[in-house]
Amino acid sequence: MKRYLLRFGVMSFLLGLLTGCNESYVTYKGPDYVMFADTLQTLAIQDDETYYDVPVSVTTACDYDRTYAVEVVDEGSNAIEGKHYDLASNNVTIKAGELSSSVRLRGYFSNFEDTDSIGVMLRLVADKSKLWDIYGTDTKVVLQKVCPFSLDTFTGYAKLTSTFFDDYMQQTSVRLLETKVSTDSEDAPNTIILPDYLYDGYDIKVTFNTENPLEPILEWEPQVVGTTAEAFAGSVWGDDKLRVKEPDGVNSYFNVCQNFILQYMTFYVENVGTVGTYISIVEWISEAEYKKLKAELGQ
Repeated sequence: MKRYLLRFGVMSFLLGLLTGCNESYVTYKGPDYVMFADTLQTLAIQDDETYYDVPVSVTTACDYDRTYAVEVVDEGSNAIEGKHYDLASNNVTIKAGELSSSVRLRGYFSNFEDTDSIGVMLRLVADKSKLWDIYGTDTKVVLQKVCPFSLDTFTGYAKLTSTFFDDYMQQTSVRLLETKVSTDSEDAPNTIILPDYLYDGYDIKVTFNTENPLEPILEWEPQVVGTTAEAFAGSVWGDDKLRVKEPDGVNSYFNVCQNFILQYMTFYVENVGTVGTYISIVEWISEAEYKKLKAELGQ
């Protein structure tokens, strides 16, 4: 969609240049079309009250209001109106002199399961002469449940599992952690400490990037997680520090609804080489489950 709009804008600009240098600006003088601004968008549903905008655009401004009907297309929709979402109105109005408006939609957060990501297909109803074949009349709106972020979700009792255990800690199936908020003024906000992460005496810090609810990215700097002697059966490599860093091209992330973080971790020894890339998951649990696991594991 954006590719076509860019191409359309460039063509209009070039045509304007051909009309002569006396023109101070160029305006579109083609047919009057109406369309959704994009054919697919995702909304982060975080409560039952917030209405979100699904943008609608036209190619020309008129000196009168234009109203178009909006219908739900069953084919391509698995969200249920009245249960998962509601439309503020079944039509959209482009005001006189304007080029855009929005269909307004809200989701019912309390009716979503934690892993729900469901969609509704919307269609503009207008005279055929107002519809541009390139873009069509439909847009798919994906409703994704995103629990509001709270740092308290990620502090307290937790359990760690990691594919690193399979290769270098084969006597370990689970590590139990008691996480806490970092009070270091040099750390970014929303940073926690995971004490004794893989080996006793070696803590790590992670930061929750909450800027985009649909992209819950977990950030962290390269850190030491143990000694090479501990990891490699007494064999000392390099400076004897086993470090981890974020691998290129993939993001670690967190899930507020399900109380876990997932880390992609590249293990390495400075001036020696890379050990490998592994996946670690930390899940926050109740105090009762923590004590039960602690007794079972003898940790």
